[in-house]
Amino acid sequence: MALGVICWALSLPPNGTAIMAVFAFVPPLAVLPELPLKKLLWQGWLGGAAWEAVTLWWLAPTIVRYGGIGPVVAVLLVAALSLLLGLYMVGFWWTAWFAVRRAGGGALVLVPFIWVLWEWLRGWLFGGMPWWGPGYALSMYPSLLQNASWLGVLGLSLLALLLSAAVVLWLRERSSIEAVVMLPLVLALFGGAYLWGRHQIERQGSHDQLFRVGYLQPNIPQDEKWDPTFAGMIEGRFKSLSEPFKSYGLKLLVWPESCTPLEWDADPAYRSRVRELAALIKAPILVGSVFGTNEAYQNGAIVVNPDGTEGGRYAKTHLVPFGEYVPLRRFLFFARPLVESVGDFTPGKSLKPLEINGAKVGVTICFEGIFPRLVRKEVNEGAQLLVNITNDAWYAGTPGPLEHFLIERVRAVEFDRCLVRSANGGVSGLVDNEGRLEMETTPGEPASFWGEARLRNTATPYAKIGDWWLFLPLIAVCWTLLFPSAAGRLRSKR
Repeated sequence: MALGVICWALSLPPNGTAIMAVFAFVPPLAVLPELPLKKLLWQGWLGGAAWEAVTLWWLAPTIVRYGGIGPVVAVLLVAALSLLLGLYMVGFWWTAWFAVRRAGGGALVLVPFIWVLWEWLRGWLFGGMPWWGPGYALSMYPSLLQNASWLGVLGLSLLALLLSAAVVLWLRERSSIEAVVMLPLVLALFGGAYLWGRHQIERQGSHDQLFRVGYLQPNIPQDEKWDPTFAGMIEGRFKSLSEPFKSYGLKLLVWPESCTPLEWDADPAYRSRVRELAALIKAPILVGSVFGTNEAYQNGAIVVNPDGTEGGRYAKTHLVPFGEYVPLRRFLFFARPLVESVGDFTPGKSLKPLEINGAKVGVTICFEGIFPRLVRKEVNEGAQLLVNITNDAWYAGTPGPLEHFLIERVRAVEFDRCLVRSANGGVSGLVDNEGRLEMETTPGEPASFWGEARLRNTATPYAKIGDWWLFLPLIAVCWTLLFPSAAGRLRSKR
C-alpha cells in the first residue's frame, strides 16, 4: 500500500506526473490475492487514509489560517476526514479481494468496474466528496480529456484502472488468457481514445453564436474580504476593474463569489452603485453575493441589468461542509469557529439556468462544480454556457486552487460547453468546450479580462445518459460475486 500511496502522491498537480496515478494501483493489486482479510482491512483503511491525506493535506493550513483553530486540531481534523474517506478505499480493496477469492485471479479484470462503483458512491454518500480521482489525472492529457464526453470523468477513471489491472494481470499471470487478451486490448483502447481525442481537438470550429463575456479576478486577501472596514477598498477595486469594459460591447460581466462583505438585500446604497456600474458598461453584471434574511442566508449570484432591474437569482444548492455549515453540529462543536466568520447558510433549491441577453447560463458556485450531476441538470435544462464563480483565496499558496480549476474544466468537456470562471483567488479565465484555457488572468494579481464564448446546444452522450451506464459494471460485479462457480468453470475450461 505504501508504494501505491507514493506513486499517487507523485501524480498530483502541480508538479506530479499524471500517469503515475495509473501505476499507483499496481503494487497493491499485485499482492491483493494473497493478503489475509484482517491485514487487507487495516492496511487498506490506513493506506486509503494516507492516499486521501496526500491529496487533501492543504486543508490543514487553511483551517489554521482562517478557521481560528490551532495546528494540532487542524491536522487532527484533516486526519479524521482522511480516515473517513479512507473507508471508500478499503471498501474498494475488500470488494476486489472478495471477487478474486470467489472467482480466481482472472477476476482482476473486474477491478476497474469495482473502482468506478466505489468512486461514484464517494461522490454521493453523505453529500459526496468527489475530489481528484484517477480520471482527473488522465484529464491532464488533452487528447484523453476529450473522452469525458462519453462517460464523464468516471469513464476516464475506468480507462485508468483498466490499464492498472492489465499490467497486474500481465505481471501475475502473463500466460493466462486474461493477461494475453487484456493488455493489448487496453493498449489499443488507450490508443483509440488518444486518436479520437486528437481528432476532436483538431476539428474545425463550429458556427456557434458568440457571446462576449468579461470576468474579474480582484484578488482580495481572505482576511480582508469579510472585514467591513475594507468594504470601501474592495468596492473601489471592483469598480476600477469593471469600468474599462464600457467600450467592449459585453453581453455579460462576471464577478466572483461573495464579492464584498456587504449583504445584498440589506444594502440599498450598494445595490444602487452596482446598477450604475451596469448602466455605465452597458452590460448585465452577475454579482456573487450573500442574500436573504437574518434567519436564512444564502450564498448566491444576482443578475443586475443595465436598466437597473434584477434579471434573476441563483442560490448555491450544494454547500461546503465546515465552510458554509457544520454537519453533525452537536457532535462536532469544536469546529464551530470554521463558520462563525461567515455564518450558516441555507442551500438553494433550483438549478434552472439564468437567462441573460438571450443566452441560458448555468451557474455554479465554488464547490458545486466538482459534482457532474449538478452541471448535467443545468445543461439538460437548457444551459448554453457554464459560469463558475468562486473564492479560492482561502487556499492561496497551496495546490487547492489549481486542482479545483482542473476539476471544473472537465465539466466543459463532459457537456460540450464553454466555461467562464471568475475567481477571487485561483484561476480565472475562459475555457472552451474542449477544455482549453483560452483567456487567463495572471494568477495572484488583481485583473480583468474578456473573451468570446460559444453558445452551444449540443447534447453529449454523457449529458444524455449521465451515470446510468454504471449499471453495466454493477451487473458484472454482482454476477461474479453471486455466481463465482460460473466464472470458475469458464476459467478452468481454458
